[in-house]
Amino acid sequence: MRLQIAWFWLLLTVAPLSVQAQPWEFDKPIAVTKTQGEKIFHHLESAGRHNIAISTDTVAVAWEDNRDGTPRIYLARKGRNSQSFSAAVKISGGGEAFEPSLVALSTNRFALAWEEDARIHMRLVTPTKLGPIFTLGESEAMQASLANHDQQLLLVYSRRDGRYGRIWMQHIEIDGQTLRPKQVCAVDAEPVRDEQLYPTVISLADRIIVAWEDRRPGHTIIMAAQTDNQKSCHFRSPQRISAASPGRSAAYGKGHGVARVALAQYGTGQLVAVWADKRDFREGYDIYSANYQPGNKQLFGPNIRVQDGFGGVAQQWHATVAGDPSGRLVVGWDDKRDGDANIMLSWRDDNGWSDDFAVPGADSAGEQNHPTISLDQEGNLYLAWIERTTIDGPTRVRYLFGKAIKQ
Repeated sequence: MRLQIAWFWLLLTVAPLSVQAQPWEFDKPIAVTKTQGEKIFHHLESAGRHNIAISTDTVAVAWEDNRDGTPRIYLARKGRNSQSFSAAVKISGGGEAFEPSLVALSTNRFALAWEEDARIHMRLVTPTKLGPIFTLGESEAMQASLANHDQQLLLVYSRRDGRYGRIWMQHIEIDGQTLRPKQVCAVDAEPVRDEQLYPTVISLADRIIVAWEDRRPGHTIIMAAQTDNQKSCHFRSPQRISAASPGRSAAYGKGHGVARVALAQYGTGQLVAVWADKRDFREGYDIYSANYQPGNKQLFGPNIRVQDGFGGVAQQWHATVAGDPSGRLVVGWDDKRDGDANIMLSWRDDNGWSDDFAVPGADSAGEQNHPTISLDQEGNLYLAWIERTTIDGPTRVRYLFGKAIKQ
């Protein structure tokens, strides 16, 4: 009898991941780079999780690895219909480089930003050449994140201001292959009281919104601020996105932890924030979302748990989110509910967030983690992630394509 009950609960757990109708039909995964092996480690770790992008007919993936003994930034590209990526191109310079942020521009062009030697570096990539490396003058700067701003760029990053990191934003003008920094401002005008980290930025039709990790209450929360208009570098007072725990307790101390906010636009002017949230301390981190509320006193709405009830028995990590103009919205993450780390998806439907879906090809033995996703104008899904065939073994970067299914 006890065995029958166990099988019953196992079937309940597996069923929602396998029988529901998903919005995409997935190809088989392919390698992003052939450079892999012992002591080579790849990372998809950018603030806002911007490591994959699509421009016109080109898919690009940016990552960091240590193939020559030093962490450097690399980019690989392929045609939408190609079955393989081109050879990786080294993007960074001679120093130790980390956390590339990738954004698509028009006509198969891309821009990247990364940290190298404690400064923010940027570069344009066209179909035929690499632009010159542009370096911001500020030292002790890290965790860069980019957004397309009417075919120009918005750059946000954390820069040391005394004891603490502080979030800054710059408008970057594109002049051919040259990048020109324009106005720069602190996103929060108040004196910094504790760490501000891992920012991400998005440009809407008439305003700019930045979100980040903030530790001003003595534990980590998610904050956001918006400008008065799209050209402004003046931000209104920031507001908290992640909700406070219901009462203080010995389990939470000053408050529960959160990590790594990501933003995505979908539909017409709609915006969502997602992050990892430890408010249920018994099970570790969950994935939560909040919708932007234009015109409301409160900048973002109620916090909604993304993963389904079956995900409550495992920790969720590394939230990534993407949307398309039709209103399609999808969140990805990795968790270990099946014993090893797999890539999971949940998408917005008429009832809220769908049941969790284990991505075919990204749910095999070993560890699949650190996903990064993007949707194109037709709702097709592009996914890259880090794979380990054995726990703590060497890594490789994998990719797969999901063709949108017309509902």
